[in-house]
Amino acid sequence: MGITGEIKQISSSTLDLFIKDIYLVDAFFDAKWLPESPLWEKESYGIVKSAEKIKQNARAIFGNLPAGRSKQWKNTYDWQVLEELFLSEWENPELDLDKSWQDLTFLLAGYIPCYYDKTQGKIPELIVEKGYKKDFLPFLVIANSQWDGKPLVNAFGAGKDLYFDRDYGPVRYLQAGDEVGQILDGLLELSQEGFENRFIQESQKPNPVPWIDWSDEDMLDSMVDYYNEIVDYYETAVKEQKALLLYLT
Repeated sequence: MGITGEIKQISSSTLDLFIKDIYLVDAFFDAKWLPESPLWEKESYGIVKSAEKIKQNARAIFGNLPAGRSKQWKNTYDWQVLEELFLSEWENPELDLDKSWQDLTFLLAGYIPCYYDKTQGKIPELIVEKGYKKDFLPFLVIANSQWDGKPLVNAFGAGKDLYFDRDYGPVRYLQAGDEVGQILDGLLELSQEGFENRFIQESQKPNPVPWIDWSDEDMLDSMVDYYNEIVDYYETAVKEQKALLLYLT
């Protein structure tokens, strides 16, 4: 199976709800699998053998009282309104980076998540403070990198923590407007050509980073496809003034 990376567009009003009450993030992800979810209309979801069981489980747990909260927590929200809101957010699916999120973070931002200390010699700008233990580095864009003169763009690794443990670490978020826009500007400045050149440059080194399978003849095409999907997803988010969630699952 492996750990996959996801980017999800949401409205700023929904993000504000999450920031005020992180337990609503759980309900949001439960809503993805409710019987009424628009995602079930997509063939990739609808053919799942256990689909009916997943729907029933989602319905049973949606809006359940989270551990550590008083019994009044559920009564503080109109759950029918929240359900409609969350289902509307899932009309536009997340961008699935599959297991390529580590490779993409290196090629875009210059570091391998969790292993950035071993790439410091390659990307001088990424100076990690002693004792820093998070999986991702906290910058948005670093212009004119010493790697290749192109920006380092933290398109999947950026974002503030919601301090909600999804599966493999906290869900992070980027605010609509300036934060999402900065990432998009960095991606466009890097360009597809710059992204390809960065891949080729690293692959031709005597000792390229070992986390990428450089022997895979289709790897460059695959990475370029992901780059373009990320650019498209960010462009839509900027155009529609959406915030973004970034997380592992």
